[in-house]
Amino acid sequence: MKRFIKIILALIILLLITIVGFAIVFDPNEYKEQITQVVKEKTGRELSIPGDISLSFFPWIGLDLGKVNISNAKGFGKAPFAEMEHLQVRAKLLALFKLKLEADTIVIEGLKLNLAKNAQGISNWDDLTQPATRTKVPTQTQTKKKAPAKKASPEEILGAIALNGLKIERAQFNWDDQQARQKITVKDVNLSVGELKPGIKIPFNINFHLLEKSTNAKVAFKSDIIFSADLNQFSFYDTNLSSDIKLATLKPRLSPLVNSPLMQLDLDKQTFNTKSLDLSEGNIKLHTQLGVSKLFSSPYFNGTLNIQAFNPRELAKRFDITLPDSEDATALTKASTHMSVQGSLYNMKLTNLELQLDDSQLVGSATYKPMPAISTVKLAIDKVNIDRYLPKGLQDASTPGQSKPTASKSTTGPEPVLIPLGLLTAINANADFKVGKIQVMKTHWSNFHVAAKSYNGLITVKPLTMSGYNAKAKATLKLRATKSNAFISGNFDLQNFKAGKLLNDFTGKDKLKGLTSMTASFNTTGIKLSQLKQNLNGNLKLNLKDGTLKGFDLDHQRDVLDAKLKRRTPPKAPVPEETKIASLSASAIIKKGVLTNKDLRAATPLARVIGRGTVDIAREKLNYTASVKFTSATDIKYNKPFEKMNSIPLDIRITGTFTKPSIKPDFEKALKTLVKKEIKKEEKKVKNKVKKDLEKKVKDELKKLFKF
Repeated sequence: MKRFIKIILALIILLLITIVGFAIVFDPNEYKEQITQVVKEKTGRELSIPGDISLSFFPWIGLDLGKVNISNAKGFGKAPFAEMEHLQVRAKLLALFKLKLEADTIVIEGLKLNLAKNAQGISNWDDLTQPATRTKVPTQTQTKKKAPAKKASPEEILGAIALNGLKIERAQFNWDDQQARQKITVKDVNLSVGELKPGIKIPFNINFHLLEKSTNAKVAFKSDIIFSADLNQFSFYDTNLSSDIKLATLKPRLSPLVNSPLMQLDLDKQTFNTKSLDLSEGNIKLHTQLGVSKLFSSPYFNGTLNIQAFNPRELAKRFDITLPDSEDATALTKASTHMSVQGSLYNMKLTNLELQLDDSQLVGSATYKPMPAISTVKLAIDKVNIDRYLPKGLQDASTPGQSKPTASKSTTGPEPVLIPLGLLTAINANADFKVGKIQVMKTHWSNFHVAAKSYNGLITVKPLTMSGYNAKAKATLKLRATKSNAFISGNFDLQNFKAGKLLNDFTGKDKLKGLTSMTASFNTTGIKLSQLKQNLNGNLKLNLKDGTLKGFDLDHQRDVLDAKLKRRTPPKAPVPEETKIASLSASAIIKKGVLTNKDLRAATPLARVIGRGTVDIAREKLNYTASVKFTSATDIKYNKPFEKMNSIPLDIRITGTFTKPSIKPDFEKALKTLVKKEIKKEEKKVKNKVKKDLEKKVKDELKKLFKF
């Protein structure tokens, strides 16, 4: 036994002496020409090795390679296909005798790879991947069927190979796609990977600088990775991704951050899971728990998503999106959301949706499907004040009775667009919205409900209902959005509502009381308020009962007219001035923004009224005349209509604008009418007297003639 051990030791010493001697005598640099010649024969490329080649043999057998480069394919310029400043590869010598590879950290420095594709779609590595064309005549033994070689499993490979790590420093990868006219450079690539061994945490760090025509990004990624022996399961611990990105389409730089304590990937089961992943960009902070199955075939997502409170207005500003100044400067300054996510990229369900926007709380669900499929949205909102979000100045410009805003930066600019055509034409969806309380154009409503369908730019709203002012409003609406315009039509029905209260909220002036019923249908085109008003067409019916018109006293005007007829001093106006209206009815036709009415009829306790005229909605101008006849006891008793009453009509002219209306009784016309009537009456008296005198004279003359 001792003799056997001595023999083994002697052989080992002899082997070491041989290796050392070989290392001293052998110089690999003397074989550069042969190496380059072999590469030339095998690839057709020129290999240049200006740097030194050194070998080590014990205890590590290794290669230390200096600067080296390989030429590009023909037709791809003079720049080398690949070049490298330094390569170091070492493995334990004694482990090789045990048929195991125990490699030290592989170090690659200054690697530069130039990848390209020409206009014909041929890449500069195609010639390196083409199979050999040489054919050999098979020998008799080769013609015999051989059993297929058994592929080594990942476990067997990893069992035979141990790599202490990988380090790549100052690498650069260039991509030039002439066919797609795209150039990408990834430079300053630094990669560090710890010992590659299954079941242990392996530090993984990489950072690089990506340059493209529209993108300039610096990225850093680090994580501790554990992988299984079969290379199917990967766990990522304490993952952190940071970046600094400049996009040509955005002025600000982006700095998104991604963090996760644990992410798990199973290639065999095609699953990805994380119980905690945080993404932040500026003042946006997103937290998610996410699971993905069918990862490589048809990804299916299941998780929750939380976006912490942020300022939407600041976010828009950061992304260079200009939002119009709103009526309320605090609008769009606070938002947050929570939802559950389940489904694929082609059918995504959002449930348990909770959205806080300023003072409004939204809850509901949604289903997203890519166009042309139809998505669904179902939301319930506790309360919302639409007026807060209207562009500054729009509310005053569209509300009668409001003073025009003074010139300022926010009101002298271009008129805001009300209808976003791009958004409407890009949505196919069925929506159902409910709002507990809503304020719009200073009017207040409750139990707002709208069901809408949108498909290829056609939006149908049916029904639209809401309660307010002692009534329930019903409406339907259709909107056709094209690339350049919007076409809108609809109808509206509101019965027995408190019109005075609504007008008071809308205009800020208390002018009317009474129960009003109104039906209307309309159509218009445009994307701005002025266009919608100018192109408005439709019809309208209106009824009022048991009403009071404030600010105008019809009975007082009767007394003034009576005083003028009797040449007395007109009486003073009562306080308050108001006119009781027992009933009122009217219909109108709207054409190109002008409302025309010809059949207004109203009854007060002491008068009957008819009216006709126009209201220019687009220009906000009034041109209307109401004719009043004051009633007598007989008229009241027999309920005579306006046309059969004998009293003199008093015309009341309503002119001016919505903001400055003028209401003036035309006493002069009434007096002229009365004078003409009196003249006719006197003329009739004279004619009757002359006739009687003539008849009497003729009679007397006849008596004389026939007297005997």
